Amino acid sequence: MSEFDHLGFAEVEVAPVAVAAQVRGQSASDPASIGPAMEGTFAKLGAFLEARSAVPAGPPRAIYTSYGPEGTQFVVAIPLGEAPAESGEGGDVFVDSLDGCKALRFTHRGPYGELMGTYGQITAFMEAKGLMESEADWARYMPMWEEYLNDPRTTPEAELLTHIYLPVK
Repeated sequence: MSEFDHLGFAEVEVAPVAVAAQVRGQSASDPASIGPAMEGTFAKLGAFLEARSAVPAGPPRAIYTSYGPEGTQFVVAIPLGEAPAESGEGGDVFVDSLDGCKALRFTHRGPYGELMGTYGQITAFMEAKGLMESEADWARYMPMWEEYLNDPRTTPEAELLTHIYLPVK
């Protein structure tokens, strides 16, 4: 048994998503800033979908496009079965596809507030496998994303599941 078994590591092929409603967001890079920024961005996206009676067709994602001392840039996305009939003016919301790719997938179990600990364990795993030399190598895996597999409004925090994807180029 490996010290990293709890990370649920797998190499996977992620299928493209033809239609996804998306919103760009940004925050400072500390966890205390990222969480509220994500919540606000997902709220914008949820209001857009509700106003158009759009039905999600897959788990929501937070796609990190950059992370560093200058801040964090991200896109939140929800796959849809089809584009809303009336996309209208969505403000910050846009509808576009999500590319498929080969990726390294890890599993985080528990509260979102503990994700940073899982990222530290992923860094150690990647260093042990020779895929990273330091945390600076995370830039090679951008845009990376989190996929939220259950609803935090109805799931106890200890039972939350999050997949973390690092695309392989």
